[in-house]
Amino acid sequence: MTAAGIPTARARVATTPADAEEALREFGAPYVVKDDALAAGKGVVVTADLSVALAHAAACRRVVIEEFLDGPEVSLFAVADGLTAVPLLAAQDFKRAQDGDRGPNTGGMGAYVPLPWAPAGLTAEVMATVVQPALDELARRGAPYRGLLYVGLALTSKGVRVVEFNARFGDPETQVVLDRLATPLAGLLHASAVGDLDTSRHLAWRPGAAVTVVIAASGYPEEPAKGDVITIKDLPSNALPDGTDGYLLHAGTALSGGDLVTSGGRVLNAVGSGADLAAARAAAYAVAECVEFRGGWYRRDIAERASAPG
Repeated sequence: MTAAGIPTARARVATTPADAEEALREFGAPYVVKDDALAAGKGVVVTADLSVALAHAAACRRVVIEEFLDGPEVSLFAVADGLTAVPLLAAQDFKRAQDGDRGPNTGGMGAYVPLPWAPAGLTAEVMATVVQPALDELARRGAPYRGLLYVGLALTSKGVRVVEFNARFGDPETQVVLDRLATPLAGLLHASAVGDLDTSRHLAWRPGAAVTVVIAASGYPEEPAKGDVITIKDLPSNALPDGTDGYLLHAGTALSGGDLVTSGGRVLNAVGSGADLAAARAAAYAVAECVEFRGGWYRRDIAERASAPG
């Protein structure tokens, strides 16, 4: 990102407790400590407690310590063909485990689109200052990138900053973004793969909004329980508001004999869509209420603020 001139947080790599403490004191609270290893979306600690930050750093072989980025987070996907890219809808997910953005970080407990509060021109700005510079730098290095580029952003008081990149669709944002995509996805991905995206063609989107609620296993994110039988009740005929739709997507599930059982931390996604966020949110929670298994839980405030009147 530095080579490409992409705006992001200041960061230092630490491999010893002394290095970590020096970096943490340099950046100050809130402290951001990232395990420099595969961590299934749970390797980041954000805390105001220096002792907690130091303990996480000590538990990891190598960590990246970053400047804290204030402001809301946004995810933007772009499909790239090696030279340029086409953006999908911007979405917001909820990383913390508990309502009110409390508790430990997770892989994501829910998401929604669209973002009624996002500044006008956000997507165009991100494509110009983040996505295109990233593609240009990769091409300059002889490694042109074709595929899905996920950009995690913070809309800080100092402007847009990149939190992370991924070379894949993001979970759970994908569930709501693809719910709204009317353009056939297969053709878009094929054009990316063969290096022939028509960036002048606008993608078609279904009107309205989508919300997804992640139903998690007992013990998630630390040690999720597995093997619990899942019961999915019939949706009452009047459960979904008029003009809405709702369905379940499987994530951490498996078959054991004739039973559907839990096999991961984030077990199911309840997806709702409707004319606006309030309707989509009501549909998603109506679907979530049909799922039962021992210790299953989910956040109750996904898209609550964004869907509130005014």
